[in-house]
Amino acid sequence: MIVEWILILILGSFFSILLFSIFSVAFTKKKKIELGENLPMVSILLAARNEEKLILRNLEALDQLDYPKDKLEILIGNDASNDRTAWLVSKFIEIRSNFRLLEITENLGKGRGKANVLAHLANAAKGEFYFITDVDVKVPANWIRSLLNEFKPSVGIVSGTTKCERGGFFATLQAIDWLHFMGYIKAFANIRVSCTSVGNNMAVRAEAYKQTGGYEEIDFSITEDYKLFIEVTSRGWDWRNVLSADSLGLAWYIPSVKEMLHQRKRWLIGARELPLNWKALIILYGLFIPALIIITFYKVRLALLFWLLKFIFQSILIDVLCTKVKRKRFNLIKSIAYEIYVVLNTVATAVFYFLPIKSVWKGREYNAEYVGDA
Repeated sequence: MIVEWILILILGSFFSILLFSIFSVAFTKKKKIELGENLPMVSILLAARNEEKLILRNLEALDQLDYPKDKLEILIGNDASNDRTAWLVSKFIEIRSNFRLLEITENLGKGRGKANVLAHLANAAKGEFYFITDVDVKVPANWIRSLLNEFKPSVGIVSGTTKCERGGFFATLQAIDWLHFMGYIKAFANIRVSCTSVGNNMAVRAEAYKQTGGYEEIDFSITEDYKLFIEVTSRGWDWRNVLSADSLGLAWYIPSVKEMLHQRKRWLIGARELPLNWKALIILYGLFIPALIIITFYKVRLALLFWLLKFIFQSILIDVLCTKVKRKRFNLIKSIAYEIYVVLNTVATAVFYFLPIKSVWKGREYNAEYVGDA
């Protein structure tokens, strides 16, 4: 009897959240961008470490932004790259006066990794707003205007939507996965249930950032975006999340399973600091498959019915998200493949998380020696 009630609780909560997310996202209205002519100074902060394969894709997109050049500065921090990153950036910015390359050679306060680069760039920035993205992300022309449109006087931080750019089959599965995850962030953001900002697609008011002391004063975390989100909102600043084609960043896909597992492990380590409601949501999704396995021992058809309902509702949510960001919908074969991908990825990530393997990202191991006293 107790087992049955637990199963009912898990499945009931799971489907309730899924249905809520569908309706929440579906009824999200796109805001008209109304900024006027008196535009603020904006600084884009870009951390780069061994990015020779993707740096020009990113810089070319930033150069095409629909924002006055005299109100925009783009600061690139070269984080001890040992490839051609710095050279490529230098050549690209030769004739572009609003681009600057800064060499990052030391840790600033508690800053480490990307957080350290952002700390240096923020100290050099002149903008009223800091826009942050990653080298592997291609932002749309209206990116700045879309996020800036959300900055009412009480708002300190705004994040956009990111999905992987379609490529091969593995890349497409990642594209679905990113968009699916972003859907839950937006669904709960609509009812002001906070989660995080998206570190590769976000903007923070300079005043709000400085109140935190900056990344040199914020306790180090390998999920620096969430840490900044908490520090800003804990000081009374409001936040917004934007779901639209104008705010959609296209991230380059992870090329290998090994690299993806390291990325997921980094995310889960950061998830330790998430509020209880989001931890519960993650655990709930992890328990769905074990719940179905238990039901299979009693009623196979009932278990299959629940799985089918999950697939249908999940596919509807992803279709709604594609419509909102004006991207082509995924066909049935890819949707079925994604369902298999989710199961395999969840199991592999869980196993990899508990293995005694250090978190490695961009060729840098985040061990105790590197983190130091941060």
